[in-house]
Amino acid sequence: MQAVHFQRVTLDDAFWSPRLQLSASTALLHQWRQLETSGCITNFRLAAGLTQGLHSGWFFADSDAYKWLDAAARFSFAYTFSAVDNHMQQLILLIESAQTPDGYLYTYNQLLFPGSRWQNLQIEHELYCHGHLIEAAIAHFEATKTEPLLQVATRAADLVCETFLGKGAAFTPGHEEIEIALLRLYQLSGQAHYLEMATQFLEQRGGLGPIRFAMHMLRENARVNRRTKIREQQNSNFQREHPAQHSETILPKTNQAIIPRWSRERFLLGGLFGTYFQQHAPIRHQSEAVGHAVRFTYLQTAIAMLIHLTGDYSLIPSLVTRWKDVISKKSYISGGIGSLPISEAFGRAYELDPASAYAETCAALGSMFWNWEMTLLEPDAAYADQFEHLLYNAALVGIGQDMTRYLYNNPLQNNNGLHREPWFEIPCCPSNLARTWAALPGYIYTHKDETLWIHQFIGSSFEHRLPSGQAVGIKVESSLPWQGNVRIQVDPENPADFTLNVRIPSWCPHVSITLNGRDYPFISPAIMMNPPTASGFDPREAQYVAIQHTWQNGDVLQLDLSMPIILHIPHPRVKSCRAKVAVTRGPLLYCLEAEDNPGVDIFEIVLNPNSLKARFHADLFGGVTVLDGHSTSGQALTFIPYAWWANRADTRMTAYVGLGISDQTIEKE
Repeated sequence: MQAVHFQRVTLDDAFWSPRLQLSASTALLHQWRQLETSGCITNFRLAAGLTQGLHSGWFFADSDAYKWLDAAARFSFAYTFSAVDNHMQQLILLIESAQTPDGYLYTYNQLLFPGSRWQNLQIEHELYCHGHLIEAAIAHFEATKTEPLLQVATRAADLVCETFLGKGAAFTPGHEEIEIALLRLYQLSGQAHYLEMATQFLEQRGGLGPIRFAMHMLRENARVNRRTKIREQQNSNFQREHPAQHSETILPKTNQAIIPRWSRERFLLGGLFGTYFQQHAPIRHQSEAVGHAVRFTYLQTAIAMLIHLTGDYSLIPSLVTRWKDVISKKSYISGGIGSLPISEAFGRAYELDPASAYAETCAALGSMFWNWEMTLLEPDAAYADQFEHLLYNAALVGIGQDMTRYLYNNPLQNNNGLHREPWFEIPCCPSNLARTWAALPGYIYTHKDETLWIHQFIGSSFEHRLPSGQAVGIKVESSLPWQGNVRIQVDPENPADFTLNVRIPSWCPHVSITLNGRDYPFISPAIMMNPPTASGFDPREAQYVAIQHTWQNGDVLQLDLSMPIILHIPHPRVKSCRAKVAVTRGPLLYCLEAEDNPGVDIFEIVLNPNSLKARFHADLFGGVTVLDGHSTSGQALTFIPYAWWANRADTRMTAYVGLGISDQTIEKE
């Protein structure tokens, strides 16, 4: 099936529209200030020869500027903010000036190691940065139809192809992203060498085998260590010669995290033998989710894109196997992935301690990208359902209510003083969130032949043309995430026969559907029974209902989705969560935060589940639905949506509570 591009969709949603408006203005301006303060933008000025100074930040710092530019370009299609536009134009000019004549653009090497290229592909993120440059350029071209930045990206992509086409497995990127960018550039341009290059990067992954890869990594790590010492000496010399120019910006690397025992050793072994990089085996023979979680999801996204573009369905079985592994054994109840701090990686099956959960925001976004590409491959509602679950929980939690404070890692329990921060030493998540929000309207609808799908119930509208050429207007009004009322108006030019597929979420056990005020009879497809998942949440319980109808102008399809409060019992093998449950209502995960429960030990209370009731609290966070209840000892409890935690002073929080009664589902509307 084909996606309906976000530029064709007009968003009008009570929940999401204000958030996108703030993202396009407040969030982007805040991020730009932080990129300037931290020296990221200055790196491009230095590379362009416009000023003198030191390279700032990590070797992948360029990518943060590119993701900001990607977000600004996407937002510019629907929102106009002159300050953001001015910064965008400024950055484009700097990028043009910093690029070398042959297309290379990587300020870390250009400033610190001139003439050195492509030496440390696993560690130093050259190809990753080039990938985000290409994605930003595509976004800018789609929004403005102007080509200067696209020409920069095309030169960079052509250089990558000239350098790596035909080379072996030792020349694959350590952080997947360039593959996605090249596939998107192929979609835009039709130039086959971009598809060929992306395919080579994917198919040669894991080709060295663990032992040869380990030898390769030992040599690369030694080179990186030597370069680090050279850089430190360069910095010391510059600071001695230019003391007035030296100003150091101190930023937190990430949020504080509880570090499980042996985490560092597991990181070193994973990096040495390739599992950290998904380099331990060819992609067709990888059956588990392993390694760095963001890398993993970007790899899966690229594989799904490759299947869609080439029709190579031999890649699907292993891709689906890995998806099932994530859902069944390695996802937190928020949808977040990545159990291990330090390596930001997957742990073993069922290794899902809520207190040490890493669940990086970018990993949630990568998982959303992957599930969306799976949606385009197969009409299985599980993928769109998991996308929704990630969107409202593991992703949304990453940004604060004021749009200027962030979480990098997202535990399910916090008792160690973790707070949101305005920026990080590794600020990959803020601009990644922004570019995802900007493209949100493009994750709602798809089509194929005479069939339309509505995957997400987000207020929006667009015009579709059937294969016959007839135009059909679709308008969705939604009360999610607080209530389950959805209204869909269909306006064809003339009466038209086509099928409209709507997703019935996994959280909705009962749904009523009316068409023009009359009950619409439907047979629910049989849902395959699956073994219990690690988290207790299973998106495979979702389904599509096909509405086959001769549609006429003004037809209205109404869905009333029930929203019971559901207790999710973790798998017994999740040892840290035994005798505990997580609470959801609709698409939202809930948690206890100390701020709302004074005098209550939120980590020790035992919940009386039959006491839970939903209540809309108009004065909290601008209006949210909370869950009121009490413990088995009678203490009053208030649960707030998990994505809203850490926006106030006392951030002690838990998404898991002790269970006093074994009821699994309670309907308390």
